[in-house]
Amino acid sequence: MKIHNPFKFARKNAYWAITLVFILTALGSNAQTDGNTGIMMSVVGLVAVIAVLVLLVAIYALQVINKLEKKQPAGSKDEDSLWSRFLEIVNNRAPEEKEADILLDHNYDGIRELDNHLPPWWKWLFYITIIWGVVYLIGHHFTGWFPLQEEEYAIAMAEANAAKQANQTANAEAGGFDESKLEYTADAAMIEAGKKTFARNCVACHGAAGGGNTIGPNLTDNYWLHGGGIKNVFGVIVNGVPDKGMISWKSQLSPTDIRDVATYILSLAGSNPAGAKEPQGKLYEESEATGEDNSQTTEPEGEAALEEPIVDVGGGKGIYANNCVACHLADGGGVVGLGPNLTDKYWKNSNGSKEGIKKTIVEGVTGTAMIAWSALLTKEEIEDVTNYLLSLKGTTPANPKEPEGDLYE
Repeated sequence: MKIHNPFKFARKNAYWAITLVFILTALGSNAQTDGNTGIMMSVVGLVAVIAVLVLLVAIYALQVINKLEKKQPAGSKDEDSLWSRFLEIVNNRAPEEKEADILLDHNYDGIRELDNHLPPWWKWLFYITIIWGVVYLIGHHFTGWFPLQEEEYAIAMAEANAAKQANQTANAEAGGFDESKLEYTADAAMIEAGKKTFARNCVACHGAAGGGNTIGPNLTDNYWLHGGGIKNVFGVIVNGVPDKGMISWKSQLSPTDIRDVATYILSLAGSNPAGAKEPQGKLYEESEATGEDNSQTTEPEGEAALEEPIVDVGGGKGIYANNCVACHLADGGGVVGLGPNLTDKYWKNSNGSKEGIKKTIVEGVTGTAMIAWSALLTKEEIEDVTNYLLSLKGTTPANPKEPEGDLYE
């Protein structure tokens, strides 16, 4: 497309650009409370404003160039146009025939300087910022027309809590339950359903009877690491404890399933299974009258308060025995639903090389029980356990899982 007069082309399309800016800015302002969408629209509006400001400067420069290159006779159509009159008002420059009166003595290599006053458009912007500053001060700090950041946060939290309550109420009306009113009930149907869920997902870390093992704590006593009672147990299952290998189950289990398994876990209290792990955490006692959390601040004395000590069975093998067997078994054959077989040539989350295996141990695998062990093991220990895993390649475990992932040779 050939543009004969760039100034006229820019001037013609500037109106559309300015209209677009106002639309985008309005959308951005109205969408502020809509999370990422509001932020994105605000950024788009800001970029559009900057773009139009640059465009206006370019139009002004083109106009000056146009007039310098082609002197137009007085009273010509372009000079008397609405746009020309508008520019004359916002710029209010001294006419060329009077420039000699405001010419300064400065001379920079033949370039002279005019003592023009500030253009009206610049003054208007300055006045607008003063007016906006007064409105901002009054609106935010005196009248409360506009909430401050802390107030916006409080409003947003109140809206979120109201939405959560409405969702819980709707869930209860649809045959579910209200999480905010969750209470322990020794319902046989819920306990039986929770037992099945526990058997499918929890035994690897807590034992078939809930007594705990090298990874998970004992769930049958009255000591709890993250608070006892149905609400605390429900919350731990929903949110997980990533630094301890307890993943969040909310994406894999429904709220009803989580309620049932929490109910089953609490039903195990006092069962004292054989080989149960020593108490960990704080003693929890829930008042039957009020349902309040009466956790004691005292912890079990002696070694019972500590994590189960690591048994030294030699280098990486010892580290593996104390941290990995719950998901991969002692012979590396893997546990159904948890860890893969480590003895074959197929690898799910690494390429099977030493560096690939080490990276998986260091970073973990998000969304699974494989945590990032860099926070719990030293570099030397990670090196040792990596070497031990490499030594398992080609061995024959008792009940190996089927190959998973890609073949690596």
